[in-house]
Amino acid sequence: MIENLMNEERPRERCLSRGPQCLSLRECIALILGSGPRGLGCMGVAGSFLERVAKGMSRDEEEKAYFLTLEGNFQNQFQGIKGLGVAGKAKLLATFELGRRYALYKEASKLNQLPKKRGKHYPEMAFDRVSLELRCESKEWLGFVPLYRSGKLGEFCLIERGVRSHVNFDPVELFASVLALRPLGFFMFHNHPSGDINPSQPDFELTKRVTEVSQHLGVQFLGHGIVSSTEERWVVV
Repeated sequence: MIENLMNEERPRERCLSRGPQCLSLRECIALILGSGPRGLGCMGVAGSFLERVAKGMSRDEEEKAYFLTLEGNFQNQFQGIKGLGVAGKAKLLATFELGRRYALYKEASKLNQLPKKRGKHYPEMAFDRVSLELRCESKEWLGFVPLYRSGKLGEFCLIERGVRSHVNFDPVELFASVLALRPLGFFMFHNHPSGDINPSQPDFELTKRVTEVSQHLGVQFLGHGIVSSTEERWVVV
């Protein structure tokens, strides 16, 4: 219980005097919640939540499990934790969303500081059409960028969103959207939320499949790109 600690040992006082980086994840969660039921307190509620999502893990693994819980199916993890009501759940989710938006802001700032490339070609320009927000998505998605006969590169078109590890892909939906724009060709993209942009075997198979269909339909398939929050690459078959 926080009231049993000396003033200088309490999370709020340490946060203000030494900075928030000195706090454990449990203490950060407790400060966000602010209060808890008698005999348990906000530290007890925070401990119960972490016990649910990250029991026996190291500090780094505990933080990863916590963030993944808030990214994913958090409702199941919230159920049945004494003292964690709707207000506490909303506080945790809102704080996580602030952190997510700050991460996007920092990443955008880094990109803006990079020297601008001159004389970009279509593949580079196509990657630029994939926004930072899409690159940082926690679930996989699939989309494309059209290249028109005028030589103009179109905007990114999102076709499907999936789950963390894959996206269910229907070629009919992809080519229906592509052909509706009547382009000369198109670049296809999908993301890897894990950050590992190495193509998987299904990625190679998807590239071959789309190549075959595009040849039958007479539209140029110009490349299949994989992106993450910080990296990008083409799938070469």
